[in-house]
Order: sequence, then C-alpha cells, then structure tokens
Amino acid sequence: MPDSFDRIAVLGLGLIGGSILRALARGGYVVSGYDPAPAEASAARGAGYTVAASAPEAVAGADLIVLAMPLPRLEAALVEIGPWVAPNTVLTDVGTLKVPVLQAVRRRLPGARFVGGHPLAGTEESGFLAGHPLLFRDAPWALALEPDTDLQAWLSLAVLLCDLGARPVPTTAVEQDVAIARVIGLPHMLAEALALTGLRGGELGLSLAAGSYTSGSRVARTRPDLVATWCDGNPGLVAALDDAIAWLTSSRDVLAGGGSVRSLAEAGHRARMEWEHREFGPVDLPVDAEALRQHGRDGGWITAVVEKDGPDLGELRLLGMRPVR
Repeated sequence: MPDSFDRIAVLGLGLIGGSILRALARGGYVVSGYDPAPAEASAARGAGYTVAASAPEAVAGADLIVLAMPLPRLEAALVEIGPWVAPNTVLTDVGTLKVPVLQAVRRRLPGARFVGGHPLAGTEESGFLAGHPLLFRDAPWALALEPDTDLQAWLSLAVLLCDLGARPVPTTAVEQDVAIARVIGLPHMLAEALALTGLRGGELGLSLAAGSYTSGSRVARTRPDLVATWCDGNPGLVAALDDAIAWLTSSRDVLAGGGSVRSLAEAGHRARMEWEHREFGPVDLPVDAEALRQHGRDGGWITAVVEKDGPDLGELRLLGMRPVR
C-alpha cells in the first residue's frame, strides 16, 4: 500500500488550511499547524489544535507538509523550511494555480517529493473561523501528476484525500490551470464586473436587486488580493475571457438591432442542465500515470486505493468514477 502519514504539518491556517487542520484532527491524524498571523494562530490554538511557534518547528519530523499560505508568501516559506524538510517528506499545496507553485518548489526545493493540490471547496469567506472539518466532503481536489512526480507520494495523498471524503482528480499543473481559468478565474471576474455594473445603475436598481444580482455577484465578496492570485499569471484566463466577451458582444449586437437573446439563453440553459445531469459510473484503473491523467481529462476522480495481493504498486487496485457517455 502507499505510505501512511504519521505526522502532518499544515502551514497557513486560513479557510482552507484551517479546514484541513480540522479535518485531519477529526480523522485521527497527528497534525500541527502554523500561521504567521497572530489572530489565525490564536484562533486555532484556542479551538484546541496544536499550533507551532514557527514554520520550522511545525515541519520538523513531519512526513507530510501542506503548504496553505497565499501564493505571494510561498517562496519565502519554502526557503524558511528547506533545511528542516527530510528527504522522504511529501509536500503538497492547496493553491488555485498549479504552475507557479510547481516552478517555485523546483527552484527552492529541487528534488522534493512534491505533489501539487487544489481543493475546489472554498467560499467567499476567509480566515480560520470560517473553516469547517467537512468542507472537503464530496469536493473535487485536483492532484497534479507530472512526468517526474513520485507516484508513491501521489498515491499516498490520494488515499489521504479519499479518507477526508474528497474526490482526487488526476491532472497536470498546466491542464489544471487552463481548466480553472474557466470555472474559477472567469466567474470571479464576471462577478466583479456585475457588481460594478449594478452599482452604476444607481440606487433604484440596487434597491430592486434580488436573486439574480446577489447570486451572480456573490463571490465579489472575496478578498481582492486572493482573487488576484487566482487570476494573475494564468494565460488560460485570456482565452476564457475571449469566449465570454464573444458571447456578450454578439448578444449586445443582437439587442442593439432589436433582436432577441433567446439563442444565448437556450445555449446557456442547455449547457448548465447537461452539466447538472451528468451520470457517472465506476471504473477500475491501472496504476499508470498516463492512464490516471487521462481519467482526469475524462472528468473522472479516484474513490479508493486498495491492496490486492501484495505491497508492490503493481498489486494495487485503483477505483474511480467517471462520466458515462
């Protein structure tokens, strides 16, 4: 079977890191956290969790390190903990964009057993107090499998994530970032634009705003610095914006000519309903990196890693789900 983790360190105790700390402790794992912000560290410590006084103290002796700090702080954190990371320690992260994180780890900790991760389970709230141990239940969790990724480390993390109730999705850093541009970056930018457009309509419009406006602009409540880290530096977002602008421009021209936006409404309705009503079926997967990546491209995820007849990787059985066509 893949390695189990005897001691886990979580660096960064905001919404995601704090929820991971809670979930791991709830699952019986030995876990300690660290956050340079006194308020977050104090909140976690006050809730009864083990919180180290420094990042090196947190990671010393850990066999899994979860990097849950904002992207701008990542590189400095890698430099700080580098001397205390043991050769066999597995590192993962929870950042929205995977390419910048992968590049930073390769610069600062070359040869590290790093597996990029991204739980799709956030809210517009932030901070330790906004977290919950069940935040990741049934949530997709991108788990990057690069050509040089340690497969044993990847499988060990997949087991852990399944234990937390999440759905590990095999992918690569590049493919994940391209996909995320359309389902995270673009929705956030549209929400900001909608909030500004509604405001420009004056007080009457704002007093009449109801479900469509509040739902569409909800994620504009997210901290702006976080939104920037999710969008900046992702080339895939440019293509996603081009597609959205093309739809809006076409509809704008139709309206200006006295026509109807029904074709846009019908296409959008059909796309949403097809996504909502996808059906999924179980599959057995080989312990093969490319087969796993293809499983992710096909919309699948891992449900379990089980042992067949022996401890070798070739004796493992991977169970998953994927859309039924």
